[in-house]
Amino acid sequence: MATKNNFFRTSDDAILYYEDHSPEKGNPIVLVPGYCCSTKFFANNIPALSQDHRVITFDPRGQGASSKGLQGHTVARNCQDIKELLDFLDVQDAVMLGWSMAGQFIVKYFDLYGAHRVKALGLIDCPLGAMYDEPWNAHGLKGFNTEHLTDQLKMVYNGWEGYVTFFCHLMYDGNDDSKVEWAAGEMLKTPPWIAFAIYSDMTMLNCYELLEKINIPMVFFGADGKVTANGKSLATKWYPEGAKNSPYTESYPFEHGGHVFFDVHPDEFNQKLLHFVDAVNQ
Repeated sequence: MATKNNFFRTSDDAILYYEDHSPEKGNPIVLVPGYCCSTKFFANNIPALSQDHRVITFDPRGQGASSKGLQGHTVARNCQDIKELLDFLDVQDAVMLGWSMAGQFIVKYFDLYGAHRVKALGLIDCPLGAMYDEPWNAHGLKGFNTEHLTDQLKMVYNGWEGYVTFFCHLMYDGNDDSKVEWAAGEMLKTPPWIAFAIYSDMTMLNCYELLEKINIPMVFFGADGKVTANGKSLATKWYPEGAKNSPYTESYPFEHGGHVFFDVHPDEFNQKLLHFVDAVNQ
């Protein structure tokens, strides 16, 4: 149950819902949920991760339990939200990971703020430039496919709930259909006008080209599925190659679990993440 201590007001008056688990413990892990998603997608990961680590997660503006204002729905402003939250919580030397399109927040954060309060970064099954006609990109919008984007907008206009339910089926990819209704309920907490405001900015950015700026350790997770068709090659080839100035990287492909393998196979994901966290904290 949320209390007033779960909410943080940003410098432009957005209100973010956050959770701070085991704050008395060291080596923080920050988990950022994906497009239209919430902290609850990490519910199967937090108990194990927080046994020996401080774990922080939050709902980005417009998502989950965070406020639904119309301002600031860009990648850069979301990065500023993260910085302000980490400052507020006085987080030091965090391993910060973004899932799905929130991976852009992670890479752009470093572009804007460097290693401010973070010592390592991670990407969980995320596209970094949906529109760009590059060999690493397998997104449906590749090649600046604005017609496909318009078709998606039409689906939203004709029925946001139907579109979200369809997307949740893609996310779970038959791995756990019992969660589709629950996941759709979480995503529907984001109004469609906010969803496509942030999506419009995300799809037009190429954060892959920013990977080479990152000079701290990185970890990459990915699975091939209906959301990220080439997730394994992104995690094991394209992103490590792009992050050529990172001094240490780990890569973990998942064979099953679709876009939410961390939720479907939490023990395996937690074990691999903790291996990386322990390695960078030695």
